[in-house]
Amino acid sequence: MKTRRKRIARPKRSASRQRFRIKALRLPKLQVPKSQQRELAGIGFLLLAGLLVLAVALQASGSAMHLLRGGLVGLFGWGVAFVILAALIAAGELLMPWIETMTWGRGLGIALLAISALGLLDLSAGGAGGSVGRAEGDALRSLAGTAGSILILGAIFLGALVLAFNISFRDTVGALREHYLANRPEPKPVQKEKRPAEAWQPRNQVVRNETSEPVLVPIQGVAAPPAASPRPVEAEAEAATAPRRKPAASPQPVLSLVTDAEPAAPVVSEDEIQRVWVKPDTTLLDTVTVRKERLHDEIKSNIKLIEQTLASFEVQATVIGVNSGPSVTQYELQPGHGVPVRKITALQNDLALALSAAIRIQAPIPGKPALGIEVPNKATSLVTLREIIQTPSFQNDKTLLSLAIGTDVSGNSVVGDLTRMPHLLIAGATGSGKSVCINALIAGMLFQATPEELKYILIDPKRVEFSMFQDMPHLLVPVVTESDHAVSALRWAVAEMENRYKLFASHTVRNIGDFNNRAPEMGLDRLPYIVIVIDELADLMMVAAGEIEELICRIAQLARAVGIHLLVATQRPSADIITGLIKANIPSRIAFAVSSSIDSRVILDETGAEKLLGRGDMLYLPVEAGKATRLQGVFVSDREMKAIIDFWKAQGKPQYQEEIFNVEATVSWVKEGAKRDPLFGKGAHVVATEGRASVSLLQRKLNVGYTRAARIVDQLADHRVIGPYEGSKSRDVLMNLLEVDELVKDLDDANA
Repeated sequence: MKTRRKRIARPKRSASRQRFRIKALRLPKLQVPKSQQRELAGIGFLLLAGLLVLAVALQASGSAMHLLRGGLVGLFGWGVAFVILAALIAAGELLMPWIETMTWGRGLGIALLAISALGLLDLSAGGAGGSVGRAEGDALRSLAGTAGSILILGAIFLGALVLAFNISFRDTVGALREHYLANRPEPKPVQKEKRPAEAWQPRNQVVRNETSEPVLVPIQGVAAPPAASPRPVEAEAEAATAPRRKPAASPQPVLSLVTDAEPAAPVVSEDEIQRVWVKPDTTLLDTVTVRKERLHDEIKSNIKLIEQTLASFEVQATVIGVNSGPSVTQYELQPGHGVPVRKITALQNDLALALSAAIRIQAPIPGKPALGIEVPNKATSLVTLREIIQTPSFQNDKTLLSLAIGTDVSGNSVVGDLTRMPHLLIAGATGSGKSVCINALIAGMLFQATPEELKYILIDPKRVEFSMFQDMPHLLVPVVTESDHAVSALRWAVAEMENRYKLFASHTVRNIGDFNNRAPEMGLDRLPYIVIVIDELADLMMVAAGEIEELICRIAQLARAVGIHLLVATQRPSADIITGLIKANIPSRIAFAVSSSIDSRVILDETGAEKLLGRGDMLYLPVEAGKATRLQGVFVSDREMKAIIDFWKAQGKPQYQEEIFNVEATVSWVKEGAKRDPLFGKGAHVVATEGRASVSLLQRKLNVGYTRAARIVDQLADHRVIGPYEGSKSRDVLMNLLEVDELVKDLDDANA
C-alpha cells in the first residue's frame, strides 16, 4: 500500500509583510518630463567634458584620471580635443535651446571632420592621430600613397566643413574679392620726360559728375583749353546726349599741366570716363540666427488628430506626407477609395476645432493626388533677406529685376522675375506685412542693379514709407508725396514708353534687352529699367480715379517691352480701388491677410486670404500659375535697409529729372474729359441740393435711364463732386452749391 506523503504546511506570511508588499506595489512610478530629461543629459555631457579637460589638459591626479587620459590619448592622440569638443556641442544642444538644432547632415559633417582630422594628424605629424588615425593613415597610404592620402583627407575635411557649419566657399571668395577691390590702393600717376602726359583712370574709383569736367592734355602743335567753370547738372545731361567736340584753346607749356596737378587730381575727358559702381554684398545683412523649432512631436500629434477627427465622421483618409515651412506646416492628406473631396472640405471647421488653429485646405495640391491641410506652427520663424539672396535660384538668375519674395510651406525659397510678371499688385489689411514686402522687393533689386541699369520712381502719398530712400542714386525724381506730382510722374512714364517704342522701331529691335545688347555697336547708351512703386493706390484714386486708372492700364498693357514696370500696393482691396481694368492688366498679385472673403476675391479672384495669419503670411499668384501659393514673406529690418541705401549713397548722388513733375495732361485725356454728359451740371446741382448721391436719385430727378445716370455718377466722382463707391451706402457729397457752380463754370471755360 502506498502511503500518503504528508504535505508540509508552509508558514504563513505575517500580516505586516503582506501589508508591506501591497504598499510596495502601490508606489508611484518615477516620471521625468522630457524637458528635464534633456537638461539632465546635458549636465551629464557637461560633466564628461569637464572630466576630460581635467584628465587630458590639466593632468589631474588619480587612478581614474590616469586611466582615462591614457586610453583617450592612445586612441585619438592629439585628436582627443575633438572628443572634448563633441561633448561640449552635445551639452550646448541640450541645455541651450537657442542654438541651432542638430540635423543629420550637420552631425555627419562633424563626424567626418573629426575622422579626416585624425588621419591628417597621423600623416603630417607621424602618429599624432592615435590608434584611430594610424589605422586610417595606413589604410589610405597603402591605396594612394602619402600624397594621395593627404589630398583625399583634405577634400573630405573641406566637404565636412560645408556640411557641419554651412560654409559657402563661393560666397567667402567673392566677399574677399570685393573687399580687396574696394580697398585696393589707387595707382600714382607716372611722369615721363619729353613725352605728353598720358590720361589715366584709377580702377574701381567712382568718379562723380561734380568733378567730371574734362581736362585735356596738350601735345605739340595743339593748344590747351582754358580753365572752364563748373557746369550745372542740366548742362551735363544735355552734353551726355549731344555729340562732343574738343574746344580750341591757347597754347601752354606741357610740363605745367603735369607738375601743377596734385597726385590724386588727374581727371580724364568725359569720353574716357566710365563710372564703376560696386554692388553691395550680403555682409550688410543680418545673419540667419533664427531658432529652428523642433516640430517632430507637434507634427506627430497633428497627424494623429487629423486622422482621428476624420475617422470619427466615418471619413477614411491617410496623411502621406508633411511639408514644414517657417510659419505653416502642410499635411498631405490622401482620401480613401470612394471618399469625395467635398466631404473632407466640409469638415474644415471640425478639423480647425480639433487642431485648435485656423487651417486652410488646398484641394487638391497641384501635381499630387492629395489634399493639403495647412496648419500654423506654434512657433514661427523669420525668413531673412540674406537667406533668400544666398540661394542658388537668386544667384543664378541673370535678370536685373529678381524679386526676393519668400519661402513656401516646404521651406523652398521663392524668387520672382519682374520682367516676366511684368507688373505686381500687392494688397492686404493694415499691419499684415505689405510695407515690409515692398522694402524686401526693392532691396533685392538693389543687390543686382546699379543706378545706370535701374531707376526708381517711388510714390508715397503717406509720406513716411519711402522717406529713407531719399537721395538714393537710383531715383529719377525725389520721393513723390504730392498727388498731382504722382499723376505727372505717371504721365511722364507713358510719354517715355512711347519715346522708347519709337527708338526701338527706328533701330529694328523688339525689346529693351535686344537694344541694350546692340547699343555699343550702334554708338548709343544703354537704357535703364524703370520701376514705378506706388505704396497706396487708394489715395491716388481719391484724387483722380479716372486718369490714374487709365495711366496705370496704359503702362501695364504696353510698357513691358520697353523696361517699365509697376509695383502697386493698397490696404483697401475694394472694387472701386482695384478695378476690373487694373486687375486684368496686372495678373501677378500678392494677397496678405484681409478681413473677409470678399476682399480676397477682389485681389485673387479666389478665397483664402481671410484665413492668413498676418506678419508676412501671404498668398502669391504669379502670372503663369493657376492657383495661389502660400508663402512666408521676407523680413528686412530698417537697419538693413539703411545699410543698403547708405552703401549706394556713398558712391554717388542722384541725377534728378525735375521735368517729370511738369508733364501736362495728355491730349487723349483732355478730350475724354470734354465728353462729359450734357446733364452733368444738373446732376451736380441735384446731389449738392439733396446732400446725397446715388444712381436711383439721378434717375428720378433727371428722368434718365440707369446707364446714363450711372455714367453721370462716375463723372461726378471723377471731378470730386461726390465720394467713391462704398457698397450699399449712398456716396458722400463733397461740394456745396457754390463750389458746384464754380466747377461747372471752369469746365465750360476750359472746353470753350
